[in-house]
Amino acid sequence: MRIAVMADIHGNHVALERCLAHAEQQGAEAYWFLGDYLGELPCPQRTMEMLYAWAENHPCVFIRGNKENYWLGALDTSLWQRGSSTTGVLWYMGQRVTERDKAFFAGLPIARVMELPGLPAVTICHGSPRDVGERLVPPGETAHEAMEAAQTPLILCGHRHRQAWLEHAGRRAVNPGAVGVSLQSGGKAEYMLLEGLDGRWQETMVQLDYDVEQVIEEMRREQLFEIAPCWMRVTAGVLRGMNVSQVSVLGRAMALCEAGEGSCHWPHIPEKYWEMACEEAGV
Repeated sequence: MRIAVMADIHGNHVALERCLAHAEQQGAEAYWFLGDYLGELPCPQRTMEMLYAWAENHPCVFIRGNKENYWLGALDTSLWQRGSSTTGVLWYMGQRVTERDKAFFAGLPIARVMELPGLPAVTICHGSPRDVGERLVPPGETAHEAMEAAQTPLILCGHRHRQAWLEHAGRRAVNPGAVGVSLQSGGKAEYMLLEGLDGRWQETMVQLDYDVEQVIEEMRREQLFEIAPCWMRVTAGVLRGMNVSQVSVLGRAMALCEAGEGSCHWPHIPEKYWEMACEEAGV
């Protein structure tokens, strides 16, 4: 049994198409998707239509990520504003997620135990089996606790946008990396092939080149650099392989805001602090 495991597409339909084609060439018999189908990248319906079409012709399992919760109302949409580096991308996506997408997301579990004949059971999730936002691999503060609570010896998770693994308490957690906005990969699309051999699972990490500049040109055409100025500058840097992340720049912008204003509360971060953080990061 050979399974393609993909996480964190974030609306990158160009990278998704590359990964799906490669997985099919490698003989993938099933596809497990670990959440965050849309994010900050343009033309989200191209990604969703690709996933819907793929699921009609291939065995697919889908898990809910934290981004899906955003589109289902986990955040206050009244705070989303065009032109804000903090919430501009949320505003853009909120205008484009369809009722069909919302119904699809609402029906997804946050975790699922997969059982195949002759092989160890596998838990698939986005953050951790108990929380879409928990940081499992690379580990956050509660990673060991989450692994101890898991029901299977192998856990597959996303959320952190890095190919990595962690072993603890007789369990192994593996992150296949990010299809759409991978970190520390040199600007490549990432996924994993999981193969059942002799009663055990074997993991093969995959990194693929794809047309990054096509994605960035679509960002320009969709005016995303005006809709979420600094966030998209950082995103373009990540796509091109820079050693930077949106989360790290956001954290720095908030620290600068707190130093300058006396306090800082998301999403109220003045653009001048975003600009300062982006300049420090070299984007």
